[in-house]
Amino acid sequence: MSSSLGTAGQPPNIVSRLPAETPNSRNDRAPSLQNGHVQPAADPRHPLVAVVIATHSRAHLLPRLVAALEGQQDAPAFEVVIVDDGSTDDTWAVLNHLSRRSGIPLRPMRLLRNRGPATARNIGWRSSAAELIAFTDDDCAPEPGWLAGLAAGLSTAGIAQGRTIPDPAQLDRTGPFSRTLSVDREDGFYQTCNVGYRRDLLELNGGFEEAFRFPAGEDTDLAWRIKAGGATTTFCPDAIVRHDVRPSDLLTAIRDSWRWQSVALALSRHPQLRQLLPSRYVWRRSHQHVVTAVGGLALLATARRSRPAQIAAVALASPYVRYRVAAAPLPTAGPRRRWALLPAAFAVDATEVVACLVGSIRHRSFVI
Repeated sequence: MSSSLGTAGQPPNIVSRLPAETPNSRNDRAPSLQNGHVQPAADPRHPLVAVVIATHSRAHLLPRLVAALEGQQDAPAFEVVIVDDGSTDDTWAVLNHLSRRSGIPLRPMRLLRNRGPATARNIGWRSSAAELIAFTDDDCAPEPGWLAGLAAGLSTAGIAQGRTIPDPAQLDRTGPFSRTLSVDREDGFYQTCNVGYRRDLLELNGGFEEAFRFPAGEDTDLAWRIKAGGATTTFCPDAIVRHDVRPSDLLTAIRDSWRWQSVALALSRHPQLRQLLPSRYVWRRSHQHVVTAVGGLALLATARRSRPAQIAAVALASPYVRYRVAAAPLPTAGPRRRWALLPAAFAVDATEVVACLVGSIRHRSFVI
């Protein structure tokens, strides 16, 4: 992100539906954590937990999200803050409709132009006086015990990560270029589709770094900054979020790849993250094979009539072919289809490598 709200010295462009009370008056009666246990809020207007969601032009997903939050069971008193990050569809109208009819405290906020999820989430959690902040995304549906599980985790830890599963009702959407998320352990990335923080830690560390303009890496960066200060973490397997399965579409997959330039920014800020990679300078295993395959194709193009060059070109390209045909084929692709999908798979993998290289130059931290 080249610019960010709260750091440029200008008032943010926000339309907000806020309670009549000031943040300080809300703090006076806010619930608390005592003796490692969640203490229920005496007044539901002053919740212990704020659920914060950033959304952008996904109005059709919001009713399902709100319905899932309305169905939370055994959770401490909570409010929901959904920040419309400069949407171009009818997101704002849908949010206002949902806030009027919802059975839970739902407060929409609006950025008049798109500023990225890091900025939107910061605006959201800072607008609440809640002691605990839970994050999820607009393409997710938390299960009924989700918030109770995260709140229990935050009674003893500074960061609580829940379990994320592909939505079982959408598994028929799975295809070669579909996208979803599965997290069944604390893997070091702390995705905001299912994570919670103690508010004091967010305040101490300044919230999300708004230099992350794309929806990638800002969640990992925040968690690692907070962990560097000594905060403890926990994984909550009972705090389950169902993540959408995006239908398979090649062009969407290629466009989505551009956001991965943020990987280099995260690595530049936290070199220790490299220990989570397949190798120090390789973000995904397919990428190292893409580089050698590109070398093979270049060699073939410049020395078409040279038999030794042709053999060398095949040798350079074959690791990528083996990887995508045998070692890590695309989802749902049978043996024959794997060969047919090779050009498309290469296009996606190569675009990701280009994005990583652009990020490497911009943030001076090499990764492919």
